[in-house]
Amino acid sequence: MNIAVAGSHGLIGNNLVTFFRKSNNHVSRIVRSKDQNGIFWDPSTGYINHEKLENFDVIINLCGEKIASLNPFFKNKDKLIESRVGTNLLLSKTISKLKNPPKYFISASATGIYEPSRKKITESSNLNQGFLSQLALEWEGASRFYNNNETKVVNLRLGQVLTENSFFYKSISNITKYLKISRFGNGRQRWPWVSINDLLGAIKFIIDSGQIEGPVNVASPKLLSCKEFLRIICLKNNSFNFIWVPKILIKLSTNKYSEEILLNDYPVFPEKLLTNGFSFKDNDLVSYVSNFN
Repeated sequence: MNIAVAGSHGLIGNNLVTFFRKSNNHVSRIVRSKDQNGIFWDPSTGYINHEKLENFDVIINLCGEKIASLNPFFKNKDKLIESRVGTNLLLSKTISKLKNPPKYFISASATGIYEPSRKKITESSNLNQGFLSQLALEWEGASRFYNNNETKVVNLRLGQVLTENSFFYKSISNITKYLKISRFGNGRQRWPWVSINDLLGAIKFIIDSGQIEGPVNVASPKLLSCKEFLRIICLKNNSFNFIWVPKILIKLSTNKYSEEILLNDYPVFPEKLLTNGFSFKDNDLVSYVSNFN
């Protein structure tokens, strides 16, 4: 397959490029610097040479400014929007002009699009209101703004992607190791997560299926509460944790974005993937993180 990837130098992107190249696919990076190898683009000006994107089987957009920050004054709305909505709009518009468009346009999205719930959240569940959910909604809308009827569009509604070097894992690991935190709020809120291996496998599965499209939840079917998640990381760090952080303290000491990530209940279930026969390999978080250094 011929695959083009925007956002290829991020955590997911680097792993994705390596993963597909190992199975003898041709992977081109869509890059923002003319000094880098790849297809040059400049989303800030709307520039990309669409002829360079002809004849790709799949185009993947993983661009997105990091949202999570414990800084209470972090409000980087413009970059959050432009890095997601702006890049998707440009790629969607470019794909619509191609003589030989890709079979798939796959874009990252987020589980924060959903309304928090005590019941399992599937792809047909209610969507939330507020900045993060609207950001995700516009992010997805931009990916299909210019429809060519030849390209299937997939929006990967991602749980927290866990690797040894991921921002979320390192942040939670440090919080449990040094601050001895055992739960945020009541600790019963579910935190959607997925291993990098299962994410890459899911993307390949979607492409190989030739039929899956639309929003796809990419999160482990093994639902874990905040308390359970932190307990597992504590075991990994050989740490005894006992400090409870009340909801009001989180609201006062961090920003709205991190507050939603830490406190909202998101029992996200990958119904579409499972219904189509995908099998998750890393359902046991204890076993998965045991391989981390």
